[in-house]
Amino acid sequence: MWICTKCGRDFKSENQSHFCIDPPTTIDAYIAAQPEPVQPFLNLVRDTIRSVLPDAEERISWRMPTYWKDHNIIHFAAHKNHIGLYPGPEAIVHFSD
Repeated sequence: MWICTKCGRDFKSENQSHFCIDPPTTIDAYIAAQPEPVQPFLNLVRDTIRSVLPDAEERISWRMPTYWKDHNIIHFAAHKNHIGLYPGPEAIVHFSD
């Protein structure tokens, strides 16, 4: 059991990544809150998504960076050892083959 010295929350894993205060409300704030070595990779994911979805709105949904245009298109999130990509249902259907 590990207790964060900043916010006092209990976690199963030592030094578990989390937000001590209110979660970020912008993608810039989300990326800035991640460990510095991970930030360039998150910016690369962000730039790639922006290049193929230039009209999508950036927002935070489910505490993750999200691209939205009438619905959630794709989310991404930093984890301890990877960056997760979470496509919306239309992408899953489109690429199911």
